[in-house]
Amino acid sequence: MSVTPLTHHEILELVEPFARQGRHVDLAASDRAHRRLQFKPVDHPGTPAQRELLQLDSRGNGSFKLTRTLTRSDGTQATLEAQGADPGELLRRIQGVDRAQHFVDGPGYAIARSYLFEAYASGGGALVLARGVVHVDGATLAFDVPAVKGVSANLSLQSLPGQRLTPPEDLLAVIGWNWARLVPEPDGWTSRMRLRGSGEARSRKAEAALETAARHLAQTLAEPPARFHDRHLWARWGVVLRRMIPTLTAVGLIAGTVALPRIATNTEPSFWLALHYVPIGILALAFTLQELPRFEIPAWPRRSRARSWLQPMINTQGQACSATP
Repeated sequence: MSVTPLTHHEILELVEPFARQGRHVDLAASDRAHRRLQFKPVDHPGTPAQRELLQLDSRGNGSFKLTRTLTRSDGTQATLEAQGADPGELLRRIQGVDRAQHFVDGPGYAIARSYLFEAYASGGGALVLARGVVHVDGATLAFDVPAVKGVSANLSLQSLPGQRLTPPEDLLAVIGWNWARLVPEPDGWTSRMRLRGSGEARSRKAEAALETAARHLAQTLAEPPARFHDRHLWARWGVVLRRMIPTLTAVGLIAGTVALPRIATNTEPSFWLALHYVPIGILALAFTLQELPRFEIPAWPRRSRARSWLQPMINTQGQACSATP
């Protein structure tokens, strides 16, 4: 459906609350045809410094979306989104969120956290985490939080341009039961992490999980690959057992079907009845995994012999690729 381009009169009305706050529209960067206004950036001093950019999207039906993009001098970037019918109220919500909330710096890592205000909620909705990006030496981990209650977070691990990362499948799964194995993709690896609850409580859990992953990833990549095996040996075996749950379930059901008539011949009727609920319990356990059940026997954990997690990419001429695209 086509939309009517922004008129000069509409632009004057929309930018009025922004002008009162010292925010001036950048007409050259705006897109009247797509009803998008962009405001001139504001630089905030600090270590590192930040550049703030506001963008207002008008959907032509009385609904607006205001997006604040913060870009630090070290390249990390985070956004904040608010939706509603009053651009002035959206600006007030955006300005009410401290810029420092978007960034977390720790030993060997930096986190950029993007938020949004939940739509269709009274009072403008709660501020919730929408996406987090962990930056460590040689790699990035993206952590996307769906707005749907009960849906797991989607994770994406990528090495930086010019680098080749060779992580084990259980790199993140060793953190705990809620974390799944890495699945190789053409441009990196994907995974999932269980998140319960909704609203602000779910957002706080996501923030905590994001920092846990950041600390784990920074520590792991800073040490030799063999150290990962030594540090997480029992957790790695736990991951193997978790991955074998579907296979053990199938084997157990078959074995139980064969053994039940012999076991129950001289037992109490109540015991026979209770045995019928065992397969249901085993199936329920299998479906608590953070990935689709796979009938497999995972490879046993082994200590890596590699000297480093990261290796330079080599082009067809046998030369190391540049670290920039």
